[in-house]
Amino acid sequence: MKCKLYILMLLSVCIMVFTSAVSAEDRWQSGFDASGEISGVNDSVLTLNEVLSLVAAQNPSLQALGFMREAAQGNLKQAGVWKNPEFSTEFEEVGWDAPGLSESEITISLSQEFEFFGQRKARQEVAKSDIKSVDFETKLLAFDLYLEVKSRFNKLLHSQKRGDLADISVVLAENIVKSIEYRSKQGVALQSELLLAQLEYQRAKITSDVAKQELHSAQLKLVSLWNSDFSNITVQTKEEPDFQSAMKNLSTLLLSIDSTRYVQQLNFEQDKIRAERLLSTVEAKPGITLSGGYKRIEVDNSNSFLFGLSLPLPFLDKNQGRTASLDASLRSLEFEQERIRIESKAHISATISQINQLINQHVTLDTLLLPTAELAFKTLHEAYNVGRIPYTIYLEAERSLIDLRFEHNDILFAIHEQLIAIEQISGIRIDE
Repeated sequence: MKCKLYILMLLSVCIMVFTSAVSAEDRWQSGFDASGEISGVNDSVLTLNEVLSLVAAQNPSLQALGFMREAAQGNLKQAGVWKNPEFSTEFEEVGWDAPGLSESEITISLSQEFEFFGQRKARQEVAKSDIKSVDFETKLLAFDLYLEVKSRFNKLLHSQKRGDLADISVVLAENIVKSIEYRSKQGVALQSELLLAQLEYQRAKITSDVAKQELHSAQLKLVSLWNSDFSNITVQTKEEPDFQSAMKNLSTLLLSIDSTRYVQQLNFEQDKIRAERLLSTVEAKPGITLSGGYKRIEVDNSNSFLFGLSLPLPFLDKNQGRTASLDASLRSLEFEQERIRIESKAHISATISQINQLINQHVTLDTLLLPTAELAFKTLHEAYNVGRIPYTIYLEAERSLIDLRFEHNDILFAIHEQLIAIEQISGIRIDE
């Protein structure tokens, strides 16, 4: 397998580098697509796209995101509603010694508070800022689920490869035991060599058992994302060519990104505080309440109409404390945003450095260490069969080859995880 990592980065770079910088609106786009129908899952080897389609169709978390948006839309609708009018009635001059209601005065009135100075619009702006924030949060939740799918998919892929390597190690160790048993009967192998070979065989079986447990656990974790009871699945990826220059282009792109997910979240929080500050300012200004009614005086059988005007006297700004608090919060978020921007840059830079280091190890394993270990094992195997070297040297070559194969698989998985970490903070998908 030829450094398939590079293409994972190149495919996104080929799109993004030639279409200028990626805007925040174009990022954090999940790869879910429920339009395709997946059949035969129980006996299928699934690709990443097929797994994403299953999750999109059956994961309850994605279905809940729509209701989060509906809730925010409901708040916007409520913010634009006028206050209800008030109905009131009063009974005066009603005493115990009065004959019925003959001397009573009955008043019926209706009042309505009118908002001025953009109070209703200010409430709507707060609700709109909530909608934008909720939209971004739901986008992040969907994107994080997408990354979780990729992570569990890669874990299962890693576990499958680990299981295959473990099975190969068991077969190899078993063949060596059989070979030494034959050589021992011929009197050309020591009993200690047979004991070491049997010990290595048992060690390989233990590793294989652990790998099978890890594989089953990875299968369960993946299928749980689409609520499946069937866990006996396998996954596969396409073989990709080697593109060693891709990482340099991707590094340049990522380091030029100024808006990470945390910076974006603070942007929405600042917008909401500004909207709340505006609302606090306009709410400090008085509204006017107009009323009108009817009054009936029974004692002289007269009727009259009533009109009223109510206006609070704004001697004190009732919201000055809240406005000052919002101003301080806004200023604090500006400093927090700058701190997160610096830390995000450092985090991206450190992660890129780690990926480069892992890629170098991966290339070294592919081009030097593994071919050398395989050649050494083959040479020492031939030398041991003709009695030129002791079994301990042959055993060391066998262990080195097996360890390098497992290390190769582990490094590939580690690079996948680091790429997902880059996706998580930058919002840029690195698709296979």
